[in-house]
Amino acid sequence: MQELIKAAQSGNTSAWNILYKQHYPWLYAVALRLCGNSPEAKDAVQDTFIQAYLKLHQLKDDNSFPAWLKTILVRCCYRYLKPDVTVENNDNFKIDPDQYWEDEINQKMDVYAQQARLYEVLALTPETLRSVVLLRYFSGWKSYEQMAQILCVPVGTIRSRLNESRKKMIEIWTRHNTDNQESFREAEEWNHFYSNYFGTVHYSLHSREKFTQHLDKNLHLIFSSGKTAYGRKLIEREIDEDLFYGNSFGNIAVMTSGSISIVEVKNINSKEYPTRCPESGIFVLYRNKHKISRLNLHNSH
Repeated sequence: MQELIKAAQSGNTSAWNILYKQHYPWLYAVALRLCGNSPEAKDAVQDTFIQAYLKLHQLKDDNSFPAWLKTILVRCCYRYLKPDVTVENNDNFKIDPDQYWEDEINQKMDVYAQQARLYEVLALTPETLRSVVLLRYFSGWKSYEQMAQILCVPVGTIRSRLNESRKKMIEIWTRHNTDNQESFREAEEWNHFYSNYFGTVHYSLHSREKFTQHLDKNLHLIFSSGKTAYGRKLIEREIDEDLFYGNSFGNIAVMTSGSISIVEVKNINSKEYPTRCPESGIFVLYRNKHKISRLNLHNSH
């Protein structure tokens, strides 16, 4: 990394691009935790890299580059968060608002400091256990009853899988002492892929074709009613019907670990057919050889 930093300081843009790609994932993960899943998170990371690039010549210790980026990110996130905060002061106990927010942000950052390692542990957890962990801790559909409906298993199975997953994750966490940045980077790539295509599948023919090609031709569909179906033609037909009735997706949130991605969407109905789709939906996607081989679909009424 030191050689890359030296090269970037001398004006080598290729070296800077490599540094950007190496550090963007974990900086963005931190920004998401601080700013939420919002445009401000991406803006804060972009501001961080712009400031870092402009001030790179001021960096004295190459080894402190990640910590230096983190400090800049804190201040960028703070600028976005600051207008929403009020801090009460009195004559006996005065609080510096800047210090207050920076302390709060640093505490949150410490909680997620081992983000990459968490992704490694999740990726190494068996698929049946990982799906309930993702739903329970990384989605808005976290009640046992909702999880049971989504995965089409009894509530008791959800409870037992959660208990087993906790034990398994502790075991993996103890056994593996190195962070797997690859798991984190791969998850971010799939998150970006699904955010993009779920957001544009109703508006772009290219997106529709790209997404349907990502579905295995023998796709196994599982509905929360317990019914199942096979083949991607059903999804293609659903998208065609959405286009006919003017439906689309909004407020898309994606969480990925290994071969599983969870996509939460808000169903947006047209004015002509305001009640066609329920308010929101969730997709649990299982990949095999980079194609979706199984899909659990659940909608809320």
